[in-house]
Formats: sequence, C-alpha cells, structure tokens
Amino acid sequence: MINNTIKIPFKVSARTAKLIGLENFSTEEGAVIELVKNTYDADASKCILIFDLKIKKEKVINDEGVEIEIEKFEKENSCIYIIDNGIGMYDKIIQNQWMTIGTDDKLYEHTTEGGRIKTGAKGIGRFALNRLGMLTNMTSLPSVLEIEVEKEIHEDPSETPNTKLLPNSNNIGFEWTVDWKDFDKKGAIVSDVEAVLSVKDNVNLKHEYVNRFSSYPKIKELLEEVNFKSGTVIEITELNDEWNEDKLRKLFGNLEMLLPPEEQSDFGIDLFLLGNLEEFGTLKRAFYDDYDYKLKATYNNENDKTLNIEISRNELDVDSLENRYTEVFDFDMMKNAPYKLEDFRKEKIVFDLPIEKLISEKVDKKLLERVGKFDFTFYFLKNTISDDKEDGDLKKYPYKSINSANRKSWIKKFGGIKIFRDDFRIRPYGENGDDWLRLGERQAQSPGGVGQRLGGYKIRPNQIAGTIKISRLHNESFQDKSGREGIIENEEFELFKNILLDIIGLFEKDRNVVMYNLSQLHTNRNEEAETLRKAKEDVERIRKQKEERKDYSNDSDRKNDDKSTNDNKEYSESEENMADAILILEKDNEKKDEELRLLRSLASVGLIISSFAHEVRSLRARLIPRTKFLVDELRNHLDENELGKTLDKDDNPFYMIDLMRDEDTKLKHWLDYSLSTLKIDKRERKNLDFYQYFENFKANWSKALEQRNITLVLNKIDDADYIIRAFEVNMDSVFNNLLSNSINAHNGFNKEQKKIQISLQKKENDIEIIFSDNAKGLDLKYKDNPEEIFNLNESSKTDNKGNKVGTGLGLYIVKSIIEEYNNSSIAIVKIDNGLTFKITFKTR
Repeated sequence: MINNTIKIPFKVSARTAKLIGLENFSTEEGAVIELVKNTYDADASKCILIFDLKIKKEKVINDEGVEIEIEKFEKENSCIYIIDNGIGMYDKIIQNQWMTIGTDDKLYEHTTEGGRIKTGAKGIGRFALNRLGMLTNMTSLPSVLEIEVEKEIHEDPSETPNTKLLPNSNNIGFEWTVDWKDFDKKGAIVSDVEAVLSVKDNVNLKHEYVNRFSSYPKIKELLEEVNFKSGTVIEITELNDEWNEDKLRKLFGNLEMLLPPEEQSDFGIDLFLLGNLEEFGTLKRAFYDDYDYKLKATYNNENDKTLNIEISRNELDVDSLENRYTEVFDFDMMKNAPYKLEDFRKEKIVFDLPIEKLISEKVDKKLLERVGKFDFTFYFLKNTISDDKEDGDLKKYPYKSINSANRKSWIKKFGGIKIFRDDFRIRPYGENGDDWLRLGERQAQSPGGVGQRLGGYKIRPNQIAGTIKISRLHNESFQDKSGREGIIENEEFELFKNILLDIIGLFEKDRNVVMYNLSQLHTNRNEEAETLRKAKEDVERIRKQKEERKDYSNDSDRKNDDKSTNDNKEYSESEENMADAILILEKDNEKKDEELRLLRSLASVGLIISSFAHEVRSLRARLIPRTKFLVDELRNHLDENELGKTLDKDDNPFYMIDLMRDEDTKLKHWLDYSLSTLKIDKRERKNLDFYQYFENFKANWSKALEQRNITLVLNKIDDADYIIRAFEVNMDSVFNNLLSNSINAHNGFNKEQKKIQISLQKKENDIEIIFSDNAKGLDLKYKDNPEEIFNLNESSKTDNKGNKVGTGLGLYIVKSIIEEYNNSSIAIVKIDNGLTFKITFKTR
C-alpha cells in the first residue's frame, strides 16, 4: 500500500521575515536606540554615532514663476556610522547568531562577559539596520577567535573538530555586507537571501577611522582616546529617512534620557553631525543634585521581603529651623524620630520597612513574589520658592533659596517617573509629561496644601522626577508589549504601580507632618503679626507728632514758648528714634524691591534670547558658508584675476566679499559665545576645575581680545587642584563682567602691550584668584572709597555729555554671586596703573 502522508517544512518568505522585524521599529529614532543597545550588550564602553548628511542645492521655479534655490537632502549619498569598542564578533558568531533571525542567544545567555545584563532578547535587532537604510556594511574586530585544535589520539577523528577560543593576537577582522533590497525580491524565501562575509587581516579600527575623520578635530580626538583593541563599525547607506537637525536634536534628547541619571557610568554615548560639530557631542545623563526631597527605596524579595528606605531632606534651612523655628520641636509629633532636630541635621534618614506594612493584607503573596525586586529613586522639586504665596508660605516655612528657572528647565526635560530595565529606559513612561501613575487624578481628589491638614497632602505630577530599575532576571512578569512601547498591563504590573504609590506616600507623609507643624507654629505666632500692625500705627502717630512739633517750633509767634512745646510732646526721644529706625528699614526694603524688579527685567531679556536660540543657531551655521557659495557662483561668471587688474580694490566684488567674510567671522564668534551661556550643563551645579574653566574662557574671548590688541595671560602658581562645587553660569557672570570692564578700561589707554592677567593659587582650603589689568585703573571719583564700585546702579561709564551709559550692575552682580558661596569674597588690592581684584573661594 502506498503511503500518501508526507511531512513538509514551513517556509517563510524573505519579505515577511523582514516585515516582522520592522514592526518593532516604527520610527528611525527607535531603530538607532536599538543599535545603541546592541553596543551596550557587546560590553562597549563607548558608542559613537556619526551622521554624514549630504545636502545639495537645486534651482527650482516657485508658484510665482521665480527661480529660487532650495536645499535637498540626498538620501543615497548620506551615511550613518555606529562605532563601538565592544568585544566584536568572529565569523561563527556572525553566521550562527547575527545571521539567525529570532536567535535565542540573549534569551538564555542573560549576562555579558563584562557582567552586564543583556538588553535584547527577541533576536531581531539587526532589522533596525534595514529600517535606517538599504545597504549595510559592518566591520568587526573580535577580541577572540574560534580556532580548531588537533584531536587527542584517543578521540574519534570522524567526529566534529575540537575548537577553542583564543585571543585575536593577529587582529583578524570580518567584513559583513548586505543589500536589504534582496528581501523584497518576488518569491524569495529567507534562505535565498545571502550576505557577504569576508576576512580582513591586520584590522586597526582606530587608525582607519581616525584617518577617515581626520578633518573633524572633535571626532578625531575622541577616537584617539578610545581603546579599540576590539570593536565593531557599522556603516548604513542609501538612507530611508530624511534626517535634519531637528530630528537629530530630538534623538539626542531621547538618548540623554536613555540611561539612568547617575554621575558615573561605564558606558558613554557621543553623537556628531559632520556639517555642524558644535551642535551635539557627548551625552550627559540627567543627574541633578538640586532637589527638595529625595527618597530611595530598595526591595529584595529573595531575603526578608523588606523595603530599605532612605529619605534625604533638602527643602528647609536647618539653621533657621534651629534658631527661628525652634518651638516647632516642642510639638508632640516633632518630639519623636524622624522629626527631631537631630534628624534634620542628618544627611539622610534610613530605615527598613517590611513590605506587609506598606501594602494591603488582601494582596496575594504569590502575586507579590512575581513582582520581583526593584529600586525606586524619587525626587521632589518645587517649581517656585513656595507652594502657596497667598497663604503666607514664605513666612510659615524656612525654605532654602532655589533657582526657579533652572528647575523648570530641568523638570521640563527630565521630569516624570521613568522605568529602566537593565540600565535602559522603557518608553513611554515619564516621557513628555506621561503621568502613568495617575498622580494628577490622585492630587485632584485631595487638593489641600502640604500644611493645611494631616493626611490630606498629595504630590502634583509636575513637581517630580524618578527612576525605577528592574531587570530581565528578577522581574520576568514585566514583559514588553509587541511594539516595545511599554509593559503589558498584567496583575503583577498593577500591584507594582500600587506599591510605588505607597512608597511615594512615605514622602508625602514625612513632608506633610513637618509642614503641618510649622503651619501650626505660624498660627500660634499670628499674635505677633497683630502686634506688628499696631506698632506700625504707633510709628505713624509718632512721625506725625514729630512733624507737628517741628512746624510748631518754626512758628515765629511761638518761637520762645518752650513750655508749650514741651506740653505738646507725647512720646519720648527713644520712642521717636525707634520710629525713625523703622522708617529707614522700610526705605531699605523699597530699595531691595527696586533691585528685584530690575533683576526680573534682566531675566526677561535672557528668556527672550533663549526663546530665539534655535533661529540664532541656524543663522550662525549659515554665516561662513554663505560667502563661499557667493564667491563660487561669481567665479562661474567673472574672472577674478582680470577684475583685479581692471578695477580698484574697493570696487572689486571679490574684495568686498572678503570684508563681508571677516565681519561674518566676528559675528559668528559672538553668537557662539552668546549661545554657549544657554547650555544646560552650565546651569547645573558640578565640580568645576578653575584652570580648565579659564582655558576655555581664554579660548572663547580670544577673537574679541585679538581685535583689540589685548593679551590674556593665565598663570598657574602651583600644581594644586582648583576645584569647587559651583554653577558654571555663575562663574561666567563673574569673569565675563570683570573682563568686559577691563576691555573698556583699555579703550584709549595703553596703545601697546595691553594686558589682562588671571593668576591661580591654592592656600590651604582656599582658591585665590588674582584678576588684574594694566589699563587706566579706578576712576578718580572712587579713589577715596573704592568699595563703592560694587554698589547697585554705580557706574563710571558716561557719554560725551556726562550721561550714564553703563548699567551699574556688572560689579554688583560679581560681588553678589561670589558672596553666595560660603565665606568667599572679592577685594580690590590695586587701583593705580591698572586695577587688581583678589577673589577667594572656599573649597569643601
């Protein structure tokens, strides 16, 4: 009997396999991020993305029939480079894993040789290459090679040969090339599509790519610093998408948030655009140390199922609490830990909390077990100095001062609670205001202020940032959705969200208790406010009486009537003096208010400049090339040499363009300087090395000083470290103002040998900076009292009519900023034949 039953294998068309892969990368941005993750899984310490985008100019006729020139992106000639110094891939890895669609290598081999948890598991990441472009060329230099070794005598020679992994001492590399268009051929199945793999001898990735990018100093310098004993370089051409600076800016921002916000990392990312190296560069993580509260919760379900909690309070001034609000610690709730004065003096409060005390008893213990261990770091940052000004917030609570603009900027970019799996962010949690924990709804149901009542305070979602760390190994129940946009909403994830809300509740309770008791103290003190109001009424009566007595004594008819004068005196001389003192203090407050209004006005100017930063950057990028394009076009129609013979220099268009180019160069320099002040890293408190800072300072001002024939000299008197914890933008305000004053002082003075000198010296715990010039020195009107130059609205700059043209703010700002740093100071040490300042910063 004939057997009509046969077994037949499934076949997958090449196009279907490709589409399955591409479904996971709906955007070009997601594809780039996937490839960055692959470099992390390869144990790379550095991933470098280089975009070589080609633009050509075309002449077209617009709707009005006018010929115009437009810029067109050339996809076919553009290229994306992805360079890493990971372990690389040898031929067997490329054949058996890289070339296997849906490989399960990362599914079962969770950890890399370097100890990292691998981020990928589906085995389709290589289709991110196809998402970006139609041609891919990969060069890989592996750290090891799989070498066949001779069999022992007793082994069966017919069996598979023995292999061994040995160091790649001869630098043998492999080149892999694929044309993704082959997947689209009609009728093709996956096995019909082939890539080309070839062996390369003596591969030196550093040498090859340093030479390739030798005309780009920033990239060349970075490549020279990276250790390339092994690594992989991917070149993607025939791009599918039209890239531009806006897209790259968005990608850069998302890559900044790709990694957890930590100060140190063993993995760094750099992004460059060949046409504009100044725009991007090294990605900085979202680390921020200016917060009101920080709560860190660590849960390990494998041991005692306990949450380890650390709370750092940074909102209130502890000295003020101790000296001006000390009565609050007499309240019952503030007599016990963690609310006693000594608890506020601690850097952080640490305690363990069994998870059962946080969650409901009804929670399924097996469900909790499947949640797994995690870390949660939560930050609270107020947007303004107080939560509720109308309710007397500033009087109730001894807040520390904050930089509201910096906080709003940071929260806008990095705010929200984000989830990281094995050190890579899972989108879209916390992205663009995504309130996935529904904190907004929670706060709307209990909208009371932090000090109004106990138990009624809930945080608003626009005041927070946070990071949650989970892992493929310990949180297996948290599986990605098919499109890799979020985690599947199962029972385990629902319980996890509730645990996070309960942890946030620990912060809310802590802040609520503290602020409620301070609010109660303020209520008890309201009697003092009433006393102050009555005292002001008395001051007004005393002032009126004093004025009436003065008028009375000046009346010629009563001039000698001393008895009447004394009879009219209702208050004592000491009471009148106290009334005068209060009036003086009120006038001082008015001056302070005037100062604040002026500073707000200047801040508004800065905000306007910041809002137009994008347009200014675009203008800056076009300044230098535009004259080159004009010259190139003119040479198509005019003979430059012949014009030089027949025309006067001032009539020669080529000479005129040279002058324009010089002016454009000056303008670009000033735009670069102005835009550099808007960079976010300058508005972050960080360890600032003064010597490196002044090196950059000198470079930034070099063009302006050169035009004025002024030499800037930087002296380092000893080999000590000159590092303080500071905002770089503060130092810019100090030394830009000092330099600007020195430049103006040199104007019309010292025709030659104009000099500005900055000297650095370490004296015990102090950094001493001497800032001097050899200009005209201090203006005559300040010779007797030099310290007046630091006063608000004080300026010696006038026009030829004697009208003040200076703002009178520069040195006032300098002194104010320096004195904000503990025990730091500025002094004038020389006022003749130049001006010399001594600035002393205390180091911590």
